[in-house]
Amino acid sequence: MTEWAFAAQGRSDGSLGLRSLDGRGRHCNGEARGSAVRAILLNIGNTHTQLAMWRGGGPEQVESVATRVFVETFRSIPALASFPELPILAACVVPTAATALREAWPERDCRFLKAEMAPFPDFSRVDTAVLGADRTANAVGALCVMGPPVIVLDAGTATTTEVIDARGLFLGGAIAPGRRMLRKALHLGTGQLPDVPLGADLPGAVGTDTEGAIRAGTDLGFIGMVDCLLATTRRELGVPECPVLVTGGDRRFCVRHIPGLTLAPAHLTLTGLARVAHEVLRN
Repeated sequence: MTEWAFAAQGRSDGSLGLRSLDGRGRHCNGEARGSAVRAILLNIGNTHTQLAMWRGGGPEQVESVATRVFVETFRSIPALASFPELPILAACVVPTAATALREAWPERDCRFLKAEMAPFPDFSRVDTAVLGADRTANAVGALCVMGPPVIVLDAGTATTTEVIDARGLFLGGAIAPGRRMLRKALHLGTGQLPDVPLGADLPGAVGTDTEGAIRAGTDLGFIGMVDCLLATTRRELGVPECPVLVTGGDRRFCVRHIPGLTLAPAHLTLTGLARVAHEVLRN
């Protein structure tokens, strides 16, 4: 463990068990007893939203739902609706979701992650006013599990990198389309090309039909883009073997097909959010 490290504690089964909480926010099912729940963590992404409990350590009992569904139903989620005294700390990249939360509970302690809340890394090199909350949380989360330098590759709806140098300075990163977005752009931007489902295997470069050609272009193009982006980032950073932690929905595809990557621990973004909660909610 390094000076940056922060223990992330979580349920091995990954379940949230929201309905098993009693009126004081404590477990009553006998499976995971301990300190009272002190806050609710939300990672609201473009495609999915994760909800977790925070007792002072890492994120616990994580559940995921489509963000569209979350925006429509969050008022009835037991952990949110039944415990209005619990503060909420959210990493949100969907403005409509943030607005909905504020309007639904104007009196509730609902905070949205900003870089200035984070204990580390040092964000002084970048314009934090336009830095996504997910990227902020990823940077914090990366330093919770390993020391700098480190690169985070978040392979989600968008593909992003977060780059932290050996001094613990956040240098910025890159934003590009995710693999699903590449497929969707071809489908929506043309008159005949189909929306081809994602697969786990890497196709050959010569597709024998339209769907095969789309897989070849988008999957190989995606891998080439990410591989080149990481190689260039490592070179600019001056650390040829800089560790790369991979998170996001397409993380396993990246780790499988690009050498030298490391699968990040589960719920890296929420781990960063939990570390920020330790700073801003500990009192």
